[in-house]
Amino acid sequence: MKSTDTSNRFSPELALLIASCTGGSTGKGTISGIDGEKLLSLARWHNVRPSLLTAMKTESGDWVAALRQECRKIALSNLLNAQETTRLLKLLEEEGITAYGYKGCLWAEWLYGQHGLREYGDIDLLTGQKDFERALRLITEAGYEPDPYRHYLLNNSESLRKAFFRTDYHIPMLRNVAASSLQFVLEMHWRVAYPRLEFNFPEPEWPEFQQESNTQSRSILGFSNEYQLLLLVMHHGGKEEWLKLKYLTDLAAYLNRHGGETNWLLVEKLASQKGILKLVWQGLGMLRGLGMPWNKSWPDVMPVSVNPELLQKWETMPKAVMNSSLAYLYHTLATRDTFWQKVSIAISHLHYLFELKLLYRKFLWYTGTLKQ
Repeated sequence: MKSTDTSNRFSPELALLIASCTGGSTGKGTISGIDGEKLLSLARWHNVRPSLLTAMKTESGDWVAALRQECRKIALSNLLNAQETTRLLKLLEEEGITAYGYKGCLWAEWLYGQHGLREYGDIDLLTGQKDFERALRLITEAGYEPDPYRHYLLNNSESLRKAFFRTDYHIPMLRNVAASSLQFVLEMHWRVAYPRLEFNFPEPEWPEFQQESNTQSRSILGFSNEYQLLLLVMHHGGKEEWLKLKYLTDLAAYLNRHGGETNWLLVEKLASQKGILKLVWQGLGMLRGLGMPWNKSWPDVMPVSVNPELLQKWETMPKAVMNSSLAYLYHTLATRDTFWQKVSIAISHLHYLFELKLLYRKFLWYTGTLKQ
């Protein structure tokens, strides 16, 4: 099927950025008439500066020089994060704790083949619930502290602590390196998403799909291509709603690097079991609708047009909202596969509404009533 030309639907800068991220044709003399500063601002917001630089490597100008410098900083930051990731995983491994690399440097290596080609700002580790409290203690001893909000929830009453672990999935943590301005941001996960979103990636099945990957000359634990692809779709499409081009760029990188060797029948089977097959087809269809050159070994999906509301966000780069619970609910209900899955999600959200003590404490925190 012929690629769909959608460039007339976007500003010239966004159209060029999309082509840079999806492998579409940028064409000779493409930057003629382009507002370089606007293009760079878009690339920053969408977290795709390395992809833009790869496409613009033969171009020149002040904004290209600025882009090149920013990408050097990204590569250095990624290298430091990768080293810290392997340090933390080794620490946990030595204590007999199974921990998985998740997103971050693992996905940079998995999707792009090198750390400097993917923007990411933090470290993500996934540890089962059985070992999580012990892992959290070890990570704290290694210099990390939960962010103030989670610190408050974790150090309040035992009932509030249990409610937090019952309804959440991760703890953001910070480590400031003494005698430098370096700060590491770590997210410790015991689930892959909020339980009320009903994404079915249960801990007991992780060992079945685990697979070792190499980063920084060290083997770290991740997942097989097919399973990790579904985690990517779940996070980028199901949780983040394809809000930034980074998310579709990762999916495009997966296709280019692994699409030809992927067991797509297994992907379809697992996605159906987890109720996210619609999300898989949506992501692939959006890439095709955006004009990505399509390989015959990939699923022959129909092109999908970008939702006008999403397209407006891509252009206007809105600030992140403080609370996205209702948006999560609406999007999850709209994108899940079956009626009964939607019913289950609605029930889970009703149960969450009865976590009265937790919700009250969250309200006090976010309204500034509590002084820390």
